[in-house]
Amino acid sequence: MEKKKYKIKSRTSLDIKLNRIIGDKIKEARHNREILIHVPETSTTTSHTIKRNKLCTQSELAKSIGVTFQQIQKYERGQNGTSIIRLLQISNFFNLPLTYFTNGVKELIGQVKPPINNSSTIAPSLVANKEELNISV
Repeated sequence: MEKKKYKIKSRTSLDIKLNRIIGDKIKEARHNREILIHVPETSTTTSHTIKRNKLCTQSELAKSIGVTFQQIQKYERGQNGTSIIRLLQISNFFNLPLTYFTNGVKELIGQVKPPINNSSTIAPSLVANKEELNISV
């Protein structure tokens, strides 16, 4: 029986940085989770809600979004990247906006310059080469 050959997925340094930034934000959200405790009305007090900080375990987060706690560990260390669906599930679990997790990412993405492929840059080069190509207009 032949051994399976696995392809090594190459990750760029930008991918690694993005994963670490998002992972740090997930860890931060897990440590700073606020829960609301409803206190019912009694004869001496009215009903009210109290905010408390409560540490969220990796297992608790993993169970709520349908992955293993090892996967949460990998997200937090930046070893694995999160899909947008998982990131939405995590933001819903913590009741935080998606921008909370992608705050530091904007600066990194801004460093990458997209290729210029619009018609205004291509058209002049075609017009300049019209004689070489013997194209009649």
